Amino acid sequence: MEVPKDQIAALLENGLYSSAQTLGSFLVSSSSVNAESSPHLKAENLILLGDALFREREYCRAIHTYKQALQYYKIIPKQNSTSRSSLSSSNRSSSPNSFNISAINENEVKFKIASCHFALGETKAALVEMEGIPSKARNLQMSLLMAKLYRNSKHNRSAVACYRECLRFVKMDFIFFHFSFSVSHGILTFKFLF
Repeated sequence: MEVPKDQIAALLENGLYSSAQTLGSFLVSSSSVNAESSPHLKAENLILLGDALFREREYCRAIHTYKQALQYYKIIPKQNSTSRSSLSSSNRSSSPNSFNISAINENEVKFKIASCHFALGETKAALVEMEGIPSKARNLQMSLLMAKLYRNSKHNRSAVACYRECLRFVKMDFIFFHFSFSVSHGILTFKFLF
């Protein structure tokens, strides 16, 4: 089932969102991806379908799809731990390739859910989703959305703190760019610009 996922990703990259939505709906409802046997695949397919729905501006359906993906994602560790314990109790050796390591980032999915709520004008619901993401796990886009949400809900101090966090991200990117540019051009300077 790796090929259809790649095809959906290619459709999304090329802006063919309705085609990606159709293929994603097919994959999610396909009997070859059984939720009990492979919740990881089901979750990945649901996320891709949610991305297609988001880009088609079907935010309510995207929220529902992303939440389903999170439910399947929460099943994955439980199944892996029960599978491992049953394998060890039956004295079988497990190969490292027998278990899928999750490539799904729960925080990214929560961010996508919050983005859908924000697009619908549901600031409180978006804030609830974003506050579920640890501050250390937030990237620039997440911090910027948090700042906008706080600003829209009149929490000015929190908004300022989030904007400062955004500036730290930009500052780190600038310093990294300046350093890598200097090294690539043979100019090694340790002069700090700030």
